[in-house]
Amino acid sequence: MRDSVNTEKFIMTKTTGRSTNFFLVAVIVFAFALRLSVTFATSSYRVVEDDTDHFGFGWEMGRVARSIDEGKGFASPLPLPTGPTAIVGPVYPVLLAGIFKLFGVYSTSSAIAVRIMQSAFASLTCLFLYLCGRDAVGESTGKLAALLWAVFPLNIFFTSAKVWETSLSGLLVAALLWTMLPLRDSLSIARWSATGALLAIAGLTNTSLVVLILPFAIAALWRSRARVLLPACLGALTCLVLVSPWLMRNYHQFGKVMLRSNFPLEFRIGNNEFSYGQKIEALHPSNTPSINQHWQEVGESQFMEEERVANAQYLSTHHGRFAFSTVNRIVNYWTGAWIKPIEGFANSWPVIISTSALTLLGLLGIGQMFRRGIPAAAMFGGCLLIYPVAYYLTTSQPRFYHAMTPLLIMATSYWMVNILSQIRLRATAQQKPSTATAV
Repeated sequence: MRDSVNTEKFIMTKTTGRSTNFFLVAVIVFAFALRLSVTFATSSYRVVEDDTDHFGFGWEMGRVARSIDEGKGFASPLPLPTGPTAIVGPVYPVLLAGIFKLFGVYSTSSAIAVRIMQSAFASLTCLFLYLCGRDAVGESTGKLAALLWAVFPLNIFFTSAKVWETSLSGLLVAALLWTMLPLRDSLSIARWSATGALLAIAGLTNTSLVVLILPFAIAALWRSRARVLLPACLGALTCLVLVSPWLMRNYHQFGKVMLRSNFPLEFRIGNNEFSYGQKIEALHPSNTPSINQHWQEVGESQFMEEERVANAQYLSTHHGRFAFSTVNRIVNYWTGAWIKPIEGFANSWPVIISTSALTLLGLLGIGQMFRRGIPAAAMFGGCLLIYPVAYYLTTSQPRFYHAMTPLLIMATSYWMVNILSQIRLRATAQQKPSTATAV
């Protein structure tokens, strides 16, 4: 009898596993096909001939990729050549450079290859969202999150219409959340080292992503106290070893140990006399030839130092405006709305409604996790709290919000699953009295 029961459980588990695998393959393929269909339906892969020499194809990323392909190194991110740079991380420009090498610089074939690559990143995000949802709050949430991501309009737009690291960042966020989930209770050196390696890749892609480790590391330290210090330090060492070639290269070129150099510039274009927190494109050297030429003349290090000095002077005389700009950006980051818009940054109700709805549902899901005592709630909430801080201080735009959307979609899925469960329970409870009466 016991053997029969064990055999039945084995068959049920195997059948369930096959069903889940089929679901995941179907969702990933669907997400990939949907993004490519949008790409070709909108002809977003076409390379536009204009007077910018294709700068709109990847902007700074595309220019650095071309420089690498031409044998000039990791350099010249602007329309005019400016020498070695660290204003973008190395991973995505290197991927673009590989595509340029295979299919031609700024060619239609390269544009199609880039969209295929970005669609692959976006589609694989479905897998990690499922795994993260399954391990954090349950399989139903994981499946719904994967499905919602497959049809998520903001990701479809960035994947099919823009050449940037946005889709890769989304994939890395989902992968990091799943990888870091067990750290709270783990003393495994291998697990911490693997997390450090993935964090290094994330940091070399989108520097802002490195802060996501903090809520999970704090939770692990709170849970395991000093016992976690050794594996955590070895994980940090793994991360440092992998990013060290980039750090050493930057020290050699600029005399500083840094992942990115562009914070003074980003701060300047979002905090100035011309805006209330919005990004003023005219202050960016990629849009104003005279500023680009000045960068070319003085070099990147001196240019960023001048921006830093300008920022200090602005802050010393505009405390109130900076405070209001920061609040304006916080509101815009989570809702898509500007408290005080300016020309070129008008409020758009479709953007406001969709962004605010996702934020609200995601926060409701996180709140529900807290109420139900889900251990991951504090860590997920910490990510939402700490990640956008750099953008509150500099600039806010949908691309920066996008990095948090995998987490928001997973939290939204948890809220929806629980709402549906409550509806079913109420329907069942209402049916029982009528059944009893009939008997």
